[in-house]
Formats: sequence, C-alpha cells, structure tokens
Amino acid sequence: MDKKVLRWNFVFQYGWVLTNVFNSILLLPFYIKYIDVTTLGVWLAASSVLNWMTMVDPGIGEVLQQKIAELRGISAKEEIGKSIGSGIISSTFIVLIAAAVGVIFYFCLGLFIKKDLTQYENLSVALLITIIATGLSLVSFTLTGINQGLHNSAQVAISSISANFLFLIINLVFLFMGYGVMSIALANLGRALFLNIYIYISMKKLLNREQILILYNRVHFKKFIRIFSFTSASKIISGLSYSIDMVVLARYIAPGFITIYEINKRPLNLTNTLIGRHSVALMPVISHAKGKDDKESIIQLINKQFRLYVYGALFTAFMFAINYFDLITAWVGEGKYIGDNILYLLVIYNLVNLISYFMSNMGYALGDIRNNSKFNIIRNIIYGILIFIAARYYGIMGTVIVSLSMSLGIDLFFFSYRVYKLGYLQMNLIKKVTGLCAIIIPSGLIVAYLLHLFIANNVPISMHFIKLLINSAGFSIFFFSLLLIIDQGLRNQIRFWKSRLMVRFAT
Repeated sequence: MDKKVLRWNFVFQYGWVLTNVFNSILLLPFYIKYIDVTTLGVWLAASSVLNWMTMVDPGIGEVLQQKIAELRGISAKEEIGKSIGSGIISSTFIVLIAAAVGVIFYFCLGLFIKKDLTQYENLSVALLITIIATGLSLVSFTLTGINQGLHNSAQVAISSISANFLFLIINLVFLFMGYGVMSIALANLGRALFLNIYIYISMKKLLNREQILILYNRVHFKKFIRIFSFTSASKIISGLSYSIDMVVLARYIAPGFITIYEINKRPLNLTNTLIGRHSVALMPVISHAKGKDDKESIIQLINKQFRLYVYGALFTAFMFAINYFDLITAWVGEGKYIGDNILYLLVIYNLVNLISYFMSNMGYALGDIRNNSKFNIIRNIIYGILIFIAARYYGIMGTVIVSLSMSLGIDLFFFSYRVYKLGYLQMNLIKKVTGLCAIIIPSGLIVAYLLHLFIANNVPISMHFIKLLINSAGFSIFFFSLLLIIDQGLRNQIRFWKSRLMVRFAT
C-alpha cells in the first residue's frame, strides 16, 4: 500500500476544506464592504437555488475513483481506458442536463425568491456565469475522480489548493476594481477553468507515461451507466434530505429560532466535514488494494485508521460539549446558545454520524456501491417523513431526536454490518475500540466536570475567551495523556515518528 499516495490524499482532502474555510472567513468582510448589502443578499439566495443543479450529478467522480483504483490494482489498462472513456461521455451528458436545469432555475428565480433580478446591477450576468462555472465544476469532479483512481493524488492536491488561492486572488482584484457580485462569479469561473485544464493535462501526462489509451466503448458505456440508476437517485434524495429539517422547521417555528438553530449547527457541521475527510482520503488506496486482492493490508489500514478516527471524533465531541456555550457567545453574542439539552443531542448525533460516515465510505471504496445507494434511498425517504412529523409536533428537539435515532439505530448498524459482511471489519477491532471508549468516555466526563467546577469558581462568567482557553488546554492535556497510557500502538507509532525525525535531522 503506497503511503506516499495516502499522504497526498490527506493533503488534498484537508487542503481543499481548509482553504475554502480560509477564503470564506477572509472574503466575507470584503463582500460586505464592496458589494451593496441588498444585492449581496439576493445573490446569496439566488446562487443557492442555482446550486441545486449539482444534484443532477449521480456521483460519476466517486464511482470512477473506486472502479479505476480497483482496476489499477490488477493492472487492467484496457478496462481503465474504457472506464475513463465512459466517464467522460457520462460527464458530458450530465453537464448538458445540469446546464439546462440551471437555465430553468434561472428563469424561475423570481418565483423562488420573489425579487426582480433586473433591479440589481450585474446580478443577472453574474448568475449566468455561475451556471457555466457550476457546469465546469461538475466536469472537474469527474476528472478528479479519474486522477484519484489513477493515484495521481499529488497533482490533485496541488491543483485544488492552487485553484482556491486563485479564486481568492481573482475575487479580491475584481472587488477592488468595483465589479461587485461579478467578482464572485468570475472567481468561480476562473477556479473551474483552472481546475479542469490542470487536472486534464496532468491526467493525460500520466496516461501517456503508463501507455493507457482513453477508449470509447458502447458496450462498456451501457454497463457503466447502469450503476447510476442507483447512485443518481441516492444522491438527489440525500441532497434533499440534508436540508429538509430547515425547510420543514421554517413552516412551523419562528424564523428567529431557525437562525439560532443554524448558528449552533454550523461549527459542528464544519468540524464534522474536516474529520470526515480523513475517511474520504483512505478510499482510493483501499480500492486499489482491493483490486490487488490485498485483503490483509486493507484490514490493517482500517484497524489503524478507524482507531485514530474514533479518537478524533471523541475528542471533538468532548471539546464541543464543554466549550459550546462560551464558543457561541464569544462568536455571535449573548442569547444565541440553543441550550444544553439540544446541544448534547447534537454532539452525540455528530459523533455517531462521523463513525457511520467512516463505515459508509469504507463500503463504497470496497465496491459496495449498489447496496450503499439502495440503503440511502430508502433511509432518506423514511427520514423525510419522520422529520416532517417531528418538526410539526415537536419542533427542533423532535428533528434532532429523529436524526440521532436514524444515525444510531440504522446508519451505524447497516454500514458497519456491510463492511463486516465483506470481510474487512473484524470483531477484534470492534471489541478493542469499545473497550477503549469504555475508558475514555467516563474518564472524560469526570475531567470535564472537574474543569467546569474549577472555572465556575475561579473565572468570571463574562470571560468567555479565557474559559475557552482553560477548558481546551486542560482537557487536551488530559485526553492525549490518557491515549498514550491506554494505547500501546499509539505509543509505538509516536516512537517510530520520533526516531525517523531524529534520523532525518542527523543526516
């Protein structure tokens, strides 16, 4: 198993997310300063509607990544060429459909947001450019999946991070020149063009080097397209279910509570995205090893990475549980904290959801795509029905309980069972992780309570930032010290890293 490829996968996944976060934080003040507030608000609403066009993508990039990585493991160059050809044809059709959907949404925007777009300077043109940029982004997803499957991870990482910095530069230059919302649209277009050109050129270089031809085979294309009968429906339904709680809640509770709910969910969702990328980075390597029939390496990788992943998920859950009131209050001011009961349920839900997501990605990487997609279709239809009932009669608390129940009672069991059924999840790992959690969770609760007592007696209530620092530092020292005590494998890994660093510095 190529550790260099795995490292570049981590660079790509985390680099992409972190540069997006950096851009969001840095650019927002400039948007507010250089774009009329009313125009910016309409732009945000309208562009969100246009982003629905991405739901027509059935996940071609993800399927290509899995299939090509597996085929590369058995050096099936002809089949790789056919898969790439089928993927490019499929992507072309998807882009045309997405563009048509985008144009339809564009002419219906007035109905969605009840605004006359012609009243806002350059807004109509900016939205048309956004349709083109979004279509090109869908192409880049396909090309990225191909490159990831080919283990061309270094170029994917470099291109994605460079594209985000290019987006930032274009945005700022045109903002300073007075282009308003056109700056955002042009930056999106520039990023999409750069990504497609860079990734396609790097893909062609690799294919030429390994003497792989792109083949367009009608029989293979028909076989390839059948996969998307499941993944397409799964992606559309999953995309709708992801935001359905907010849509349904808007019908039954006051807008002010919706805002508070969204504020309290956002840090949790952002952190989940960051941690979840860990499992996404493993997928191309696992698919490649599956193609080589290297079962032992896959089991070892899952055993090691799942343990570390659970540590990260637990640490994040504890940090949010002990810091959330001060975090929300320091960030957006007094009176925006949603309350302990809902917060603790959200924290538990996000913890369980992270573990389910890991298992889901492992199953997908191992080729369990059809079962994965079927499950998501049925699961999210049931989820939508239950959310509607829960929101109507029990409000925010009802939707959170439904989400937690589905994740804990169905998602975690199903995805873990599928990986176990495929033969890559061992009972020894489950027992070991359960035993470690039985030590970490009670110990963490005790230390969290002691920190709470210390801060309550020694730090003024209004000093939220100081409380954040003390809580975070104190719990971090305890948590990582505990891991070193109870996990011998982690101690051995740290000794190995330490010895490698010493050798490197010595030379």
